Amino acid sequence: MAWTPQLCLATRLSHAASHKKYPARNWGETCRCKNCKKCQVGTVAYGAGSWAPGVQYPKWMQKGRTTFIALMLLPAVLLYGLFVLYPMAQSFHLSLYEWSGLSARKTFIGLQNYRQLFTEQPPEFTRYLMHNLLFLVVGAAVMLPAGLFVASVLSSRIRGAGFFLAVYLFPNVITVVAVASLWFFIYDRDAGLLNAALGLIGLGALKQTWLAGSTSLFAIIAVNIWAALGFYILLFAAGIRNIPQAFNEAAEIDGATGILRFRYITFPLVWEVFKLGVLYLIIHALNVFGLVYVMNQNQSNSSTDVLLTYLYQKGFADSQFGYAAAVAAVGFVITLLAVLFSLRLLRRETVQY
Repeated sequence: MAWTPQLCLATRLSHAASHKKYPARNWGETCRCKNCKKCQVGTVAYGAGSWAPGVQYPKWMQKGRTTFIALMLLPAVLLYGLFVLYPMAQSFHLSLYEWSGLSARKTFIGLQNYRQLFTEQPPEFTRYLMHNLLFLVVGAAVMLPAGLFVASVLSSRIRGAGFFLAVYLFPNVITVVAVASLWFFIYDRDAGLLNAALGLIGLGALKQTWLAGSTSLFAIIAVNIWAALGFYILLFAAGIRNIPQAFNEAAEIDGATGILRFRYITFPLVWEVFKLGVLYLIIHALNVFGLVYVMNQNQSNSSTDVLLTYLYQKGFADSQFGYAAAVAAVGFVITLLAVLFSLRLLRRETVQY
């Protein structure tokens, strides 16, 4: 890379001529004029003596930048360790004990809780994990394509795009408890809006108790999609609007419109945003709780329960806090592995623009 002489910040106006005569010769080197040595200000050249191109810092800050960065990060690291890492370590530690949660007595049982997870009959943990995976698979099949499609349409500068975006985002404004309560009454067999609407359009034979039997889990998954879709639309719309307009104009001149433009221009340029959406979806699907818990009316339901409702049932209803901690630990490991696998699977060269 060719070197370009740079001027230091503090003396640029007062003695610029001296800098022109004695510029810094190497990357990160201080200008050699006496004034620079007096004011102790380094060069703006990008390299060993600076932190960022075009930015200039005093020498004391350059020499102690590691200490300076560490001091700035220390409060955040301490808070993260206190409120995130320490409780996680406590949870893993608790999973090695048999504890009711109400007494001071804890019995060390090693990995017995983990063995029970995978050997119990009936296999409740495995069943509820499959429910979480169903949330993930159905959500990925619906929310990611629908989110990309709606975001593409709303980003094409149509009239009323802001209004429609606000409508899609509305479920994200209200709480999960409100969403679950609303749809609990919509699904009601006798007074629910869904069965009433089916009767009005001549499909009364389809009326049923939606939150019972084989349809209950898919009914809750549908509510989850309705509530979360707006977030993915907003996420993808932000990525699409960040694409330079020149790309779309060039594609239009070349005759690429509609699906071709989306395939060769839009989707490659929002790939990183799409990957972020996949990560959010994995974490959300494997940690869904409030929606299922409220729609089950605070009761255990083997047809719809997921890992976190199972954890809650074991810990707070059955007073098996050691076993519940083991469920939390295994759930954490599964989520982490799923995220790492998706990062590996979706890894590709980033398109620079």
